[in-house]
Amino acid sequence: MGTLRKISSAARDIYGCSEASEDTWVNYAYALLCIAGGDGEVSEAEINWLLEDFSELIDAHENFARAIKSFDYKNAVLSEIIGKIEFQEKINYKRALLYDAIKMSHADSLYSEDEREAVKKFAEILEIPEYMAKTIEGLVNTENSIEATRRSIFELDDKKIPDSEDKVRKTTRFVQHTYGLQETSDEIDLNYGFALMCIAGADGEVSKEEVAWYKDFFAHFSHIKKDIVDKVVAVDFKSLQLKDILEKLPHSMSLSFSKTLIYNAIKMARADGHYPAEEKEAVARVAEILEVPPNISSTLDYLIDAEEKVNQMRRTLFELE
Repeated sequence: MGTLRKISSAARDIYGCSEASEDTWVNYAYALLCIAGGDGEVSEAEINWLLEDFSELIDAHENFARAIKSFDYKNAVLSEIIGKIEFQEKINYKRALLYDAIKMSHADSLYSEDEREAVKKFAEILEIPEYMAKTIEGLVNTENSIEATRRSIFELDDKKIPDSEDKVRKTTRFVQHTYGLQETSDEIDLNYGFALMCIAGADGEVSKEEVAWYKDFFAHFSHIKKDIVDKVVAVDFKSLQLKDILEKLPHSMSLSFSKTLIYNAIKMARADGHYPAEEKEAVARVAEILEVPPNISSTLDYLIDAEEKVNQMRRTLFELE
């Protein structure tokens, strides 16, 4: 089966497994190419989704891209490839496969009738009932709508974060795609993390689930340096003064930057399944200091609520506990 590899927390949330072999992910990607190429061609945007978004999600090994680029999906036999997909843990990978195939087909912003027919055909090969295939298709459409709303709120503007003491660097693809922020620095990462800890700890503690969200999701996908992550996690959050921390962040930050902080503060605060009044008040205080209108803060709260409900719907469809 090949070497077992850990996967990201976001991938664990989607697929319900903590690790999978390199061969399994390669064959999983081969199957996606066969399905997305059912209309005769895999577009550049679809290939990029597989090589960038999906690859980052599963923490793909270094040979993953090479294997994908050299694969002849037009002459491959899907049933043979599916037979090589072996997850160690229970996972309804066929439904997940169809879900990812539909997401991949949407990557070029065009979900053609040929692609719809290809998805229907391969749903039959995967022995997925038509009603379930349509339900998964509807789930992807809902996720795309929510993502479009989030990207609209975090619109990319022309303002750039000014230089700080540390060298400014480009953000990761995840940060650019999710939040619309292009640049950051060690100093910004550190104080952004301190602000999150201060808000999450407004109720008197930062739970292990909140810490895990920061380390395994936010810091992981933002590629924040380990020494900075360690400082953030170890900080005495009760001694932090939120207003002082916010003042250390770029004074001419864009409204987009401010909104991402509120969004991620809510996400982290809700990571343990609780969002008490103290944390809500801390979020409101951040919004007031950063001059983010109350209606925007409320919209972000509703957005996260919708994201959580859709995540739960996906977990139910994938038969995850």
